[in-house]
Amino acid sequence: MAVTVPSRSFTVDALITNPGAVTNLWFMASATRPLVVIRANIEPAQSAIPTAGGARVRLIRKTTAPTGTAIAASANLNHDPGDADALFTIGHTATAEGTDGDFLERGWRSDVGFEWAPTPEEYIVVPAGTSNGFGIKHMTAPPAGVYAFTVTLHEIG
Repeated sequence: MAVTVPSRSFTVDALITNPGAVTNLWFMASATRPLVVIRANIEPAQSAIPTAGGARVRLIRKTTAPTGTAIAASANLNHDPGDADALFTIGHTATAEGTDGDFLERGWRSDVGFEWAPTPEEYIVVPAGTSNGFGIKHMTAPPAGVYAFTVTLHEIG
């Protein structure tokens, strides 16, 4: 059964060139608002990936934040344009991993992309608190190329 609560919806998109075997895109909750991850996907963002191949990806709860390149909250697609920017923080291409928690692991092929579209019962909930987050982490690097990472989530409250 789906439960509806007051929330703000955001979609975050990041183009990443040659994502390695690291946390490629992550979100850290604000001190007061939990997050609910409702969709994640990775698509080739160029006309052809030079060498198609498989990769292993984890949809992972983070218990401390990675270090890497920050993405401004204003860069999110806010699904209610009259609403304020997100309070959660975003980053990509980890240079230091932070701490990993629970995860789902899936395989995917670089020439067709990856999509995780769960039912409401399968949504990933990230508790409020700046040490709680969610990330897309590759265990094996996908083949070289440019990929679009997209995550849609709700910030509760």
